Amino acid sequence: MIRIRTKLLLYFMIVFMILNAVAFLFYKSSEKIVSEYDDSFEKFLLLNDISQQVNLVHEKMQSYIVEEEDTFLKDYFRARKQLLTYQGQLTNELSNENNAITLSNYKNIISSYIEATDLTIGMFQNKEINRYSTHLNEATKFAGFIQETTLSLVNNELTDYQLFYQEIEKQNRYFNLMGMSLFSSTFLLSLLLALWLSGGITKPIRQLSKAATEISEGNFSGDEIKVTTNDELKLLTNTFNQMRLNIRQLVSEIKEQSELDKLLKEMELKSLQNQINPHFLFNTLNTVSKMAYLEEAQNTSRLIEAIAALLRYNLGDLHKSSTLQNEVKIVKEYFYIQRTRFGERIDFKMDVDPDCLNIEIPSLSLQPIVENAFIHGIESMEDGGIIKLNVFRMSNRICVEITDNGAGMDENTLTKLRQLADGTSQEDGVSLEKSTGHSTGIGIKNVIQRLQLFYKRMDVVEIESIKDSGTTFRLLLPYDQKRGMDHD
Repeated sequence: MIRIRTKLLLYFMIVFMILNAVAFLFYKSSEKIVSEYDDSFEKFLLLNDISQQVNLVHEKMQSYIVEEEDTFLKDYFRARKQLLTYQGQLTNELSNENNAITLSNYKNIISSYIEATDLTIGMFQNKEINRYSTHLNEATKFAGFIQETTLSLVNNELTDYQLFYQEIEKQNRYFNLMGMSLFSSTFLLSLLLALWLSGGITKPIRQLSKAATEISEGNFSGDEIKVTTNDELKLLTNTFNQMRLNIRQLVSEIKEQSELDKLLKEMELKSLQNQINPHFLFNTLNTVSKMAYLEEAQNTSRLIEAIAALLRYNLGDLHKSSTLQNEVKIVKEYFYIQRTRFGERIDFKMDVDPDCLNIEIPSLSLQPIVENAFIHGIESMEDGGIIKLNVFRMSNRICVEITDNGAGMDENTLTKLRQLADGTSQEDGVSLEKSTGHSTGIGIKNVIQRLQLFYKRMDVVEIESIKDSGTTFRLLLPYDQKRGMDHD
């Protein structure tokens, strides 16, 4: 992760390095120009010094001849020595391919001039008047040659200096253009980097602010915020996205729990209102009365035990889940009671795999479906009514089938129940024609919704029905070996 601080430091370092690189280039170029200018100026100074020194040597020589004082002679030798020094500097200062011959002649003329002045002084000291005059004339002639040659070399150097000056002007224009280009490019680069950095910072902040406003208004269904940068804002955005997802899941769980509580409250209310339906209780007690009259008390005792078990289970804590084993056990008791009532008119068949009974299931899930099959399916049949309960393993599901061969459902009722089962129902509820005879007062809608909320999936109920041919309710319960092991 690249921190925002690192990005800013990197940005300033890039700009700093570019500016310093250009400044260093300007410095080296200026240093080169100054060096070349100094060289040219030194050449002019050297030529000027030689010209002046020749005049000084000539002046001191003539002063000595006229005055014959040793002071002028000493001055002459000092001037002569300095002239020789300047002559020695000519090769290093002025030598190039264009003036090699001229420079060589110039040095030779200076040497000849010094030789002529020395001979003049010598002849004068020996009192050889004629000879010293000849050498004096030669020295004067050589001095004139030196001045002419000096002017020629100065003229050549001025020509070179003119070219150098033109080159300086050209570089100056180049530097001006380069400076303007540098200013423009640096400005554009700084602007682009500033926009890039500010966009990477402000865009996620605007998105987070907008999303936070939506959440404050109760809208938790916004799209996930996407961040392309890899800095602190990405971590903040990912944390915010996870927080909104957690809130959304929590709200969903609260709604599901609220719906489940609503269904449980409905069950409790119905249980309090008619804990066992009076019609059901009347028919059952009437059967018990007849059996007590016709036979001994054993069957009567068994029937009472079945009723007691049914009462005890129905009046239990509806907030607690049960197991499929307990649900099947209660259905058996219900079968026994109804078989006692209707005798050979109805038949109950069960095929249950014992290994499938240890899973958890909401309390009072099977009995309402079995009651519905009995009341709406086979109760009106004179004989031949059959209700089947099959429990078996099917892949990773436990399948519970409750089948009857009764009246079946009309197309409208079947459609509504299927919509409720797959979660596409647009109605508040599904009502069957009658509920007389139910021992629980719990409807099919309540059972389906509690199963869906309990297993947190919609595909747990399948319904098949053919008019006048029967109905099948199929519960496809997710199998988890860990669930339901604490229940007997």
